[in-house]
Amino acid sequence: MKEYVKEKEIQSVSIVLSEKDALNTEYPSVLKAFGYQKQETQYFYKRDLSSFDEPERKESPIEIKSMEQTTSDIFKRIWKEASAGSLNASSTLCVETEFEGMKSELGPDYTKSCLTAFYENNPIGVTMPHIEPGTIDEGRLFYFGIIPKYRDKGWGAALHKHSLHLLKKMGATYYIGATGHKNTAMQRIFQTNGCKIFEKKYTYTID
Repeated sequence: MKEYVKEKEIQSVSIVLSEKDALNTEYPSVLKAFGYQKQETQYFYKRDLSSFDEPERKESPIEIKSMEQTTSDIFKRIWKEASAGSLNASSTLCVETEFEGMKSELGPDYTKSCLTAFYENNPIGVTMPHIEPGTIDEGRLFYFGIIPKYRDKGWGAALHKHSLHLLKKMGATYYIGATGHKNTAMQRIFQTNGCKIFEKKYTYTID
């Protein structure tokens, strides 16, 4: 692989190990010998949606608007605001780059997953629920985030719960979510909404 990377002039490489491989094999030592450093630890959470009750209308004051109800420019602007100061490593990527990647991954119906959340007509964040490609009932959020001024006020847990209901409506029977080990706020949101950690993965990188 090292020879291939050099030949193709690839600028950066990431290798992801499962917790089992990281703890029970010599892979970490091999990676260290080749100059790789552990950049991130991701926590994976799971939530069964089959018994997830529909919320009462009064329960959530959040209004959800699809990209068709707003514009792609508004959606991307709120997405960019919501990613500001995020503790997830992937959030350092350019929103335009992420947006194109999302379109490629989700296919022609991607617009149905581009949702902006409003409270009293003010945007508070974005959520992007979808059925994981290659599965029939695995719910995921391509991105989920709250604008900084609305953080630490309970809006994150409320929007995440709303997103889980949307996933169930899409046909998901369970939800998988992930966040970085430093993002304790997102970990609390998972726990608040009944998600249980079931796996850790370690990302090693070299530039």
